Amino acid sequence: MKLEVLFYQFFEPESCTYTYLIADKASKEASLIDPVLEMVDRDLQWVREAGLKLKYVLDTHIHADHITGAGQIRERLNIKTGVSRHAGVDCADLALKEGDELLLGEQKI
Repeated sequence: MKLEVLFYQFFEPESCTYTYLIADKASKEASLIDPVLEMVDRDLQWVREAGLKLKYVLDTHIHADHITGAGQIRERLNIKTGVSRHAGVDCADLALKEGDELLLGEQKI
């Protein structure tokens, strides 16, 4: 299978934090990774303008450098949030473990 994805990196200068957006080109399904609370409006505007459909918001770890925007995005769009099950976070919808796969269209992440 040919990998047909869009990948973008965003920067938040106050905490020097990167947020990532990955999407399946065909279906336009996307996942936002490590969003920063103060940048939620920017990120969601970018998703809308790119014509993408946000399916997941994922945090790769518990953030000591910023507050995640995952909860606010979930409230606004009614989508699934996920974080490692080892993080001990019970407010995420998905408690992910190594080897778990999430689908964005036909692409597995």
